[in-house]
This record gives sequence, structure tokens and C-alpha cells, in this order.
Amino acid sequence: MEENPLLKLQTFGQSIWLDTIRRGMLVTGELAQLIEEDGLRGVTVNPSILEKAISGSHDYDQAVRVLALDNKKEADIYEALGVEDVQRAADLFRPMYERTEGQHGFVSLEVAPALAHDTAGTIAEARRFWAELDRPNVMIKVPATREGLPAIQQLTAEGINVNVTLLFGLPRYREVAEAYLTGLEARGAQGKPLDRVASVASFFLSRIDVLVDPKLEKVIQTGGRKGEIAASLHGQVAIASARVAYQIYQELFAGERFRGLAARGARAQRLLWASTSTKNPAYSDVKYVEALIGLDTVNTLPLETLNAYRDHGNPAPRLEEGLPAAQRVLQRLPEVGIDLNAVTQQLEDEGVHKFAVSYDRLMDTLKVKRAAALKEPLDRQVLDLNGDTAAVQERIASLEEEHLSDRLWHKDPSLWKTGPADQEVIRNALGWLHVAEKMEESLSYLSDFVADVRAAGVRHVVHMGMGGSSLAPLVFERTFEPGGNGLPLTVLDTTDPTTILEIERAVPLADTLFLVASKSGTTAEPLAFGDYFYARVKALKGDRAGENFVAITDPNTPLVKLAQERGFRQTFLNFPDIGGRYSALSYFGLVPAALLGVDVSEVLLRVLRMVHACASCVPVRENPGVVLGAVLGELVRRGRDKVTFLMPEAIATLGMWLEQLLAESTGKEGTGLLPVAGEPLGAPSAYGSDRLFVYVRLAGEVDQALERGVAALREAGQPVVTVRMDDRLDVGQEFFRWEIATATAGAILGINAFDQPNVQESKNNTNRLLTVVRAQGQLPEEQPSLVEDSVRLYAPETARSASETVAQFLAQARPGDYVALLAYLTENAATEHALEAMRLHLRDRLHLATTLGYGPRYLHSTGQFHKGGPNTGLFLLLTADDAEEAPIPGQPYTFGVLKHAQALGDLEALRKHGRRAVRVDLGSEVGTGLAALQRILATALDRG
Repeated sequence: MEENPLLKLQTFGQSIWLDTIRRGMLVTGELAQLIEEDGLRGVTVNPSILEKAISGSHDYDQAVRVLALDNKKEADIYEALGVEDVQRAADLFRPMYERTEGQHGFVSLEVAPALAHDTAGTIAEARRFWAELDRPNVMIKVPATREGLPAIQQLTAEGINVNVTLLFGLPRYREVAEAYLTGLEARGAQGKPLDRVASVASFFLSRIDVLVDPKLEKVIQTGGRKGEIAASLHGQVAIASARVAYQIYQELFAGERFRGLAARGARAQRLLWASTSTKNPAYSDVKYVEALIGLDTVNTLPLETLNAYRDHGNPAPRLEEGLPAAQRVLQRLPEVGIDLNAVTQQLEDEGVHKFAVSYDRLMDTLKVKRAAALKEPLDRQVLDLNGDTAAVQERIASLEEEHLSDRLWHKDPSLWKTGPADQEVIRNALGWLHVAEKMEESLSYLSDFVADVRAAGVRHVVHMGMGGSSLAPLVFERTFEPGGNGLPLTVLDTTDPTTILEIERAVPLADTLFLVASKSGTTAEPLAFGDYFYARVKALKGDRAGENFVAITDPNTPLVKLAQERGFRQTFLNFPDIGGRYSALSYFGLVPAALLGVDVSEVLLRVLRMVHACASCVPVRENPGVVLGAVLGELVRRGRDKVTFLMPEAIATLGMWLEQLLAESTGKEGTGLLPVAGEPLGAPSAYGSDRLFVYVRLAGEVDQALERGVAALREAGQPVVTVRMDDRLDVGQEFFRWEIATATAGAILGINAFDQPNVQESKNNTNRLLTVVRAQGQLPEEQPSLVEDSVRLYAPETARSASETVAQFLAQARPGDYVALLAYLTENAATEHALEAMRLHLRDRLHLATTLGYGPRYLHSTGQFHKGGPNTGLFLLLTADDAEEAPIPGQPYTFGVLKHAQALGDLEALRKHGRRAVRVDLGSEVGTGLAALQRILATALDRG
């Protein structure tokens, strides 16, 4: 075997276990490969993992069907599935177990969480599992509750291997070790062998920091001596606890008491480090591996952390370093008001509750699966591709041969590009694959934050961002009403001064929480929004203005510093290895969702089911994300690059999010997918042969007109993908499905799906124009080429009238082109209605796809496709005079001037790329201008 960092850990006496197992890993050989190539020495199973695999994939469909037909109930089905998985995994590890004389090669299965406080019940179920599993290299997981201690002692005395789980506190660890030693002594007193009794004490780590760090951050914000102490303890408590636990381990298992047992063959109860994935984006992704390498220890890792350590781990025996410093960390916690024993008891209680909830969900899932197994299955993603079916099937087979899923989850940048610069970008852009697991661990953090906000009297939330930092919040705002303890949410993602002033007038400024969201911490628009509203709140609250503001950004950005200077209530540090458009399931999307009162826990549960459905061990033909990506990528190659979304109004904003994901990810190097969202459904005759339709069907809120229209499209031979959502909470699943699909399509097209090379061009043009404003006091303006009927046209070629000019412009259209309306206007119902009418007229007369984007929002979305994709667009860029103005603090220009500069900057970029573009200025009366433009368009189209 070629040595890698995971293998090198063994030279320092540490074993690596995997904290997940599912049927697919056993069937495909993935687990065997990890054992062979990475030296994996054990694995654990729990209901939470099994529930997501069962509900999210087809791994267990056949097994569940057989058991259901045998009239087995949910609990029996779970036990049968879990026992078979453990037996099969244990058989894979058995040669290692025998070779190491029982030291390594264990698989763990836990007793029902409901028994966590039932000693007798735990003992009975552990005995039953032990007998049923019938393998010497299995362990029964028993929680380290007070009631679990006698069970650990009794099971050890009976020779049953025990994995003590949910262990957080040092005093409890001593009790666990004591229970194990007492059990060994009881077994020895009966004259029974001790040499094959094995046990580990699973010490959960990152959850400690997840709970303690926010408490420390609150103290840090108060400043002074306590603030300094808290800062020195931040991020240190979990590892300090582990180091002190290891000292206790050495004390107990090197002492006289254990030496006597060891002489009779007894083995020490090894410390196992659990919950070792990094939850805080400011920390290294291998933080809880590097610091905890020590002799006779085990570290159980999720796949993401295991892959990360293989990639860039640096093994060295660090566990015993800095023990005095670790002791000081724990000793100083009371100085800042933190009781570590209370923290660990809370974590134990929460841990038991979480596992119980997972078990109950598993039973619910099995109930649904059991019922479905007795019926004809209903596919949640249906492909009606007509003449493109064979080509897509060939592409799916090709992706299987290329091991796309495995390479994707191993973050292999060569899937997309081979150049060093591209590969560096890609390596740092795939954190979205595992963000749902990390956010699930942060649910308590989010709920505590929401409770604090409500307790502070906040009555409204305004989320301020652009592109990837605002589109997911916009989906949540327009898809969900404030629920439970939720607050009304408004998303601001435009520099339009009327919109900004309307928000200011509508919200109670003193009682409104403003979220400033920017990945880079330098995005001009949200920083300007933040400055504007900070000035307004400061006028009301003075130095306390900061308590009305929250930052969401990457670690170490200028926004972090600004938040500190202004005393923001909170700063959420996001994961830096996630690009903006892939950040919906991170803090950027879920902080505003939680404040709105969306059931974020349920959203993430469903997301994780989709994660399991798209896992590396799932065959490509069964992987919903990869199959969808195969359809997208293959149909682009076959000329169908207009992905047209049809969905009910209730979830229509999802289309705006998909616009950015698809257009910005794939619209480059002269190719790409053009998302068409919000275009009303037409008759089959309205469409050309460049369309792929995606119908998102919302169960319980089915739009019958859409149903009929989609059926007509299928009958006409148009390719249609149908995606079924059970309800609105499935929106998170769709985020992940489409992220996988987009990454897959990017691989098929051979482009980097994680950069946006042309977005900066318009920004640079805008900044240059604003420099002119600073110097001259106004924007440079070109003269209109034609003025007619309150409308000013700026066209490369002008005819005798506006309608002739527009007709001449539209005459350039060819099959496969599209028309884009780029509206730097106030977004309201009247404007939307007028623009929608124009879209329909253009589509039905030209048989071309149409898109509508409000500026500057679209610059962070479809703008990349406009300039980097194929030169197939005809662009009508609409501007108007602003009815109101709003100043930008610290700048010599207003929001209206900024918006106008953004419009002119993008027009310049479009023309530089040889795009066909006409600017239409509607004047001071937008309604009148739009009506005039409608007349001009109608006449122009009649001329065509």
C-alpha cells in the first residue's frame, strides 16, 4: 500500500474509524477499499445515518420490500437491516481482527436511544444484539448516562464488547473507566478469559466548542480583562478536555489496579475521539485530528474529514503536548462564568434527545417505506426525453465508467479542469458537499441566536446582500410565511433608491435586525446598504446601533473587522470553501430562514436524505443529482441549452435561485445552460427545438393548468424532466439536487463550474464610471440615437423611427437565440405585469426563449452567461429616472447614481463582447415609458 497521512497515523498508535456505514458502501466495495488503501480499522452505525440512507436512496428498497411482505413491523425491519450491515462490515474487518489478535477491526451498533436511562433494558437489548450479530469483532454502543454505567459494568463482565458513546465530561469519563475496570474484575473473579474483551470510551469533542465558543464570544464582546481571558480560551476547550482525559486514561490504565488485570490478558479501554468534524469555518478542517494523535487512541471520522486528512494531514504525536496549558484552559472557564460540568451535562441531554429523535424519524421513514414497498413505487424524478433518451443513457453509462460520483465526493478537480490555477479554485469550492452535516450540528447555535433576538424585542428582519448571499434568503422570504416564533423578513438586493426608501418607511428601524451578508466582505452593494441603515439606526440609538446588525461573511474579511468596530450583535463566519451561489444551505441561507421561523431542522433532515441519495456509493443511474446533470450536460451538446422552469407560484422564486446557479456556473467559454425562469407557460407551438423543460411539481398545491400544459409539451415531443416536491420544506433538497446536477453538467461541458470570470468586468466598468462622478460630479452620458414618445433609444444602428429601429434590432435573431430584458427599474406589480406582457409577445412572435432580470441583481446571476456564454442573446437594457433618491454615507453619489453606473457598466461590457444590445431609457414616468415601449415592440414585431 502507498503510504498516506491516514496510514502514517498508525505509526503513532492511533486507529482511524469511520462514523458512517450504509448498504451501498458494502455492495460497491467502497468500505473494502477504505480498509485496503487507508488502513481503516473500524466503523460505527447509528439510526440517524441509517434513516437518511433508507429515505434518501434505493440502497434498502429491496430488503425493506422483502421484510414488509413478510409482515415485519418497523422496529423489526430496522433491526434486520442494521444487523445485516454490521455483520457484513464485521466480516470485511475480520481478517484484520484476527491478524491483530483482537486489537482492531471493530464495528459498532447502538441500543435503542429510548433505553438511555433504562439500565435493565439496555443490558437486555445489548445481550440480544450480541447474540444475533454473532461476531467477536462487534461492539454494542451504550450511552454514558448515569443509568448506562451499571450496564457498561455488567456487559463487560459478560464479555460483551462495549463502545461507550455520548461521553462529554471528565468526571463522567472517570466513572465510565471505573465501570469497565469493575466489569473486568467481576469477569476475572468468575475465572473467565479477559483477553478478547474490548471497549472504547467515545469522547465527543467538536460539540463542546460549538456550545462553549458562542458563550465565550459574548464575553469577548464586553471587553476588559474577562474579554481577554475569554479570547484566550476560544476554540481551546474541546481539545483541552481531550488532553486532560488522556491524562486520566494514562493514570487509570498504567496503575497497579489495571496492571493486575493486564497480566491476565485484559486490554485497556481506549479513548475514542468522536464528533471530530470541524463545525467552525475559522478552524482547520482537520483541527480535531491533528491535535489528538496519541498512543492507543481511536479517532472516528466522517468521510469528509477522512478525505481531507488523506489530502493534507500532517501526522505527529501531539496529544501529550501542552498538558499544563490544557489544564489552565479548563481552570479558567469559571473566571468567565462558564461551568464546564453544566455544559457537558447539557450536551449529554441534547445528545440523548437527538438520537431519540433520529430513531423516531427512522421508524416514521420505515413506516412510509414499508407502505410504499407494498405498492407501485413513485419516482420523485421522471425523465420524458423522447428522442434524447438514448444519448442520455449513453452519457450516464459514461459517467459511471469515469467514476464521476466517487471523484466528485473526493473533490477531484480534474473532473472539470487540468490547469493548476483552475484546480486551485475548484479545490477550495466544494465545501457545499458536506455543509448540511455541519449546519445540522449548529442548530442549537441558531435556535439560541433566534431566541436572543426575540428576547431583545426585534420585530422585523432585513437581509441585505447580492447574488449568492441573497437569493436563497429571497426564496425563503417568498416561499414561507413567518412561522412559530418567526419574524417578518425582507430581502434587499437592489440599489434602486425607491425600494430602499420603501423598506425604510415600512420597518420599525429601532426594532429591526439588519443582516449584512457578503462572502468576501467587500461586496459594494450590501456594504452600502449596511452603511445607509446603520446611519439611520444610529440617529435613533446612538452608540447602541450595532446591536441591530449582524454580519454573515467568511473568516478574516473586512466585514468581520467592520462588525467588531461597530459592535454588531453577532458575526456568523461562513465556510470559506463554499462559493456564493452554492451557499444556500450554509449560514447565508439558514440564518435568515431561522429568523423567519422556517423549520430549519426539518429542512436539513430532508437535505441530508438527498445527500445520501447522491452519495459516492450510489450507482449513477440511481443518483438523482448526477442523472439530472447528465440530462443537462448532454442536452446542451445536442442544442437544447434553454432550461425552462415550470413551477407553481408558491415556489416560483426557486427559479430565481436556479438562474444564478446554472447561468453563473456554466455560462463561460462560449457554452452553458441558459435558465429560463418566470416565463409563463405557452402552447407547444411557441417553442423552438432548443428547450429542455423542467416541471417542479408541488404535491398538495398542484397547478392543474400547469399539469395540462406540461402534458401537451410531452405529447408534442419536447423533453420534460419532472421533479416532485412533497411540500415547500423540500426546497432545501432541491438546492442540493441542483448543486450536484450543475457540478455534473459542468464536468460534461469541460468548464470550471465554480468560477465567474466575466462578472468582474461590469464591476470594473462601474467603478471607473464612479471615479468620474467623484472627479466631475456626474456620470458621463452618451447622446440617445433616437427620442420618440417619451422613450430614448441608444442603439448601434438607428432607423427613421423607434419601431423600425427595434425591428431592425430584432431582425438579427436566429433560431436558438434568446431575448433578455434587463430592467434597472423599481420592482413592483405594475412593472412586472408590463415586462411579462413584453416577454410573451417576444416569445410567441419570435419563437425564442426570453429572460427577465432586474438590475443590478442579474449582474450577480445571469450576467456571467450573457458575457461568457454563447453569443446568442439580444439584450434590451431598460433604465429610467428615479422618482426618489437615497444617499450613500461617505460617498459623493447616491444609490440612484450607483444603479445607473451599474447599468452603463454592464452595457459597456456586453458591447465589448460583441453582444447585440440596445438601451431604452423610459424617462421620468416609468408607467408611461413602459406603455410606449410596448407599443413600439408590437409595431416592430408586426413589421417582422
